[in-house]
Amino acid sequence: MSRLFRPLAKTALAICVLAVAYLAFAPLETPPGFSYDKGNHLLAFFVMAWLADIGWPGRRYELPRWRWLLAYGLLIELVQRGLPFREFSSLDLLADALGIGLYVLLRLAAERLWLKGRGESAGPLGVGWLRGRDS
Repeated sequence: MSRLFRPLAKTALAICVLAVAYLAFAPLETPPGFSYDKGNHLLAFFVMAWLADIGWPGRRYELPRWRWLLAYGLLIELVQRGLPFREFSSLDLLADALGIGLYVLLRLAAERLWLKGRGESAGPLGVGWLRGRDS
């Protein structure tokens, strides 16, 4: 990604973090049990993983990106545990992790296809890195 997109992605990520926090802590009606809420968690964390990946590219940020996002999901659940109109949900946290994991898997598959199209090897671990991603 161009360096132009990094500040935009960081700004968009900050907006997403604030929007998710509002939705997580506001006294909104949500149906109990498994619902679209889990899909919303998955989608939100997929998008935030994508934005974090653009905003902080490179291998050295790989694990910290995913750890910070998952820690954010845990923080949301811990705060919700203390709210009278919300509750802690390990399924929500699982949906957050699945959103991050789905993004990572799709990104790795896209990189692999991109390298295959260029006739390059995906490397010993089966994962290739796009040019400029190691910066």
